[in-house]
Amino acid sequence: MVVPDNVLFEGGAGETVRKKLMETTELHTILRLPTGIFYANGVKANVLFFDNRPAQKKPWTQVVWIYDYRTNVHHTLKKKPMRLEHLKDFIDCYSPHNQART
Repeated sequence: MVVPDNVLFEGGAGETVRKKLMETTELHTILRLPTGIFYANGVKANVLFFDNRPAQKKPWTQVVWIYDYRTNVHHTLKKKPMRLEHLKDFIDCYSPHNQART
């Protein structure tokens, strides 16, 4: 699921979405992307990776792996679009043989 930063950190609608995700999924990975990838320039995006679970009040999520692809990275939709090769390190790290979660 692709979401802007405010869903992860702010109140209001973002908080509502976040609470619902915690009740019905086990969030295991957040891929933090630079500005301008999916939204308008200046809006940072995140890709959330999770497994669906039955709804419950106690959050399913215990540990979250965060991969930050933002530091010193600049892409634009027209002149320097993000391509698969830019995510090679993330894909290598995310592969099942590197995951410590059960």
